[in-house]
This record gives sequence, C-alpha cells and structure tokens, in this order.
Amino acid sequence: MKAIVFARFGEPEKVLEMKTLPDPTPPGLGEVLIRVTKRQLHPGNLMMVRGMFQIPLPANGFLIPGADGVGIVEAVGEGVDAARVKPGMRVIFNPSPGAWAERLKAPAELVTPIPDDLPDAIAAQMGPNAVIALMLLRAAQRAAPDAGREIPILLNAAGSSVARFVTIAAQRRGLNVVGAVRSAKGAKALSDRFPDLPVVSTADPDWLDQVRHAAGARPLQVVMDPVGGAMVSEIVPLLGDGGALLLYGAMAPDPVIFPMSAVPREIMFAGVSSSRWMHNTSAEQRREDVGEAIEIGRGAPEKFEVEADYDLAQFANAIEHIERENRHGAVLLSSDL
Repeated sequence: MKAIVFARFGEPEKVLEMKTLPDPTPPGLGEVLIRVTKRQLHPGNLMMVRGMFQIPLPANGFLIPGADGVGIVEAVGEGVDAARVKPGMRVIFNPSPGAWAERLKAPAELVTPIPDDLPDAIAAQMGPNAVIALMLLRAAQRAAPDAGREIPILLNAAGSSVARFVTIAAQRRGLNVVGAVRSAKGAKALSDRFPDLPVVSTADPDWLDQVRHAAGARPLQVVMDPVGGAMVSEIVPLLGDGGALLLYGAMAPDPVIFPMSAVPREIMFAGVSSSRWMHNTSAEQRREDVGEAIEIGRGAPEKFEVEADYDLAQFANAIEHIERENRHGAVLLSSDL
C-alpha cells in the first residue's frame, strides 16, 4: 500500500514523502481493517508534522499522519459484532492513527457504519470536527450554564470546518452564536451559508463594537477561539467578569499574550482538545457524539462543501491548499484504488 510518512519533524514540504509499505497484517481481536477512501486535512495534522504536539518519533522508523476518515471495511477480527460492522460496509473512523495510508487497522469501537445517503466527501468531515465542536459546547455549558441563551457565544474563525459544526449544533440546541472571520469576503461567504448568523469581519476597524452590538451591549460569557496569538488581547475585553475563553487551536504563528487585566476579573482560559475525547468522555457519550455528527451531515450537507479533493499522491498540493487564506471549504485526500 502507499502511505505518506515522515521520519523527522519539520516543514511538511520538506519532511513528508510517499512510500510503498506492506499492507497491514490481518485484524486482530476487536480490530477492523479499513481501505481508506477519503480523509480531510486538518491544521492539526500539519502541527503534528512540525513537532508541535511533542509526539515521540519511533527509533529508526516513521509516522503516518492523520487519524480519521472514511473507508470500506475489508476484514474484521475475532470479537467484532458482525451485526454492527462487517466487510463491505462504508464506515467512518476516529481516532485511528495512520489515516494518510491506503489501509489501516482500527479498534471496532472507533468505527461507525454510515448510511448510503451520506456521501464520502461529507462523511470524511464528520470526525474530529464534530468531536471538538461538541466538546466546545459542553465546555461552554460548564463555564456558563446559560451561555448562548440570552448572550451569544462568540465564535472566532467562524468559517472553519469546526466552527460550522459548532454553529449547527448550537442552533440545534437553541443557542445563539456570533461569528468572526478575518475578511469581508469571508464574512459574506459565511452569511450566505448561515443567513441567520450575525457575522463580523475582524478586518473592520470597529469589529469589536460590532460584536458588542450583536450581544446587545452586554459582556460575553464565552468565546471560542482556534487562533490564539496577539488576537487574544483584543478578545478578552469583550468578556464579562468570570467569562471564559476556550482555546482549541493555535493558527496564529505568534504566541498567545495573556493580558493582566484578565486576572482581577477572573477570566478563565481553558484548552479544549479532541485528543482528550477518548479519556474524558464516556463510551455512551462518544456514541452520541458520532450519531449527532452523522445526523448533521445528512441534514445539512450543503454546509460542508469541499473546496478541493486531491489524490493521495498529490499530498503536497493539498497541504499548500489548506494553508491558503480565505478558504471556504474542506480539503480532502482521496485514494484511487
């Protein structure tokens, strides 16, 4: 099988390469062998390649990026419930390392069959995007039980795949959200996608006042931010005393600057990471999360457009694409087997 691998950390265009590897061994107890058809590129994939997650490299070996995607079951090991997962089924998997390969083995509990009316291109976006979105909403509720009821939640980088899930899941719960994006073009695209969503462009000099207006001149309770960097200092004054800034990424190249004004106001800074989903979430809740993701994908496929779909061999082009500014859709890697 072909796989994208790296044996040292660094810039993706310098350290990633395609190799031909042996196919995985037959699935063991509780395992499923999957032929991967599509996987979405995430900023976190590139952060991993750049060594930002402090994941050790195996001695004299390599790692395969990616941990989620969609594919077809080729074989199942002993102990797998054949009524739930069997060869020939289309499934999504998350998290199962090695998704940037043509085949992988995954624990059956992390594999979910998908309905025929959910296309691969949509299903490929249902993994960590949905997980982090639902984790963010639960974190918001812990920080402020009535967040989004009367005072909206501010969602920075609101045009991202995760943010689209947050917006839809929030609306399903009757919660209000205000979206912030970095350009007028992006604001228009997001408004076209979500006509009822208040959207501001952070390129506008008065964008903070626009957020305050959308919140009815009331301090915010919760902000969700995957950007970080110096922008944090701009966002914090929007929060009321005891408010929460939920950080779930580091898209900005500069370090986060925590303003001292947040200390006497007891502003809470909390990280939210999909990597904690397996550790901090019950199996029942994980099943509910995946089920809701599939419902959202089936019910609103138009919200999850694909901007580009590259063959696995074109991974360098896909990486260049995902790092462009003002993207408005997912970037996928597909295996043509």
